[in-house]
Amino acid sequence: MRIVHHPGDPLQTDVTLAAGTVVDIRLEPASGYRWSTLTSSDPAVADVMATSAERSGAATATVALRAAGTASLTATTSYQPDRFGPPTRRWRLSVTVRR
Repeated sequence: MRIVHHPGDPLQTDVTLAAGTVVDIRLEPASGYRWSTLTSSDPAVADVMATSAERSGAATATVALRAAGTASLTATTSYQPDRFGPPTRRWRLSVTVRR
């Protein structure tokens, strides 16, 4: 499964998927912003196997859904040209994993 977040999309989303699913995530940056790498609140449920922040400001991750439960996948985006500029934003994907 592939999930792509574009600038202007909601910063919070919920999905329910089956255990054993591998999810490829791509976070596209808005102009002047850069995404952090992705983290999981519960690696036993949603294991971030690979994550990277690209020079373009985008971030990618591959997440394996290991066991039934709920985990939050999160990343933040911050404005690069001015550290006192617009506030940092947080993206969150709440994943409910079913057997």
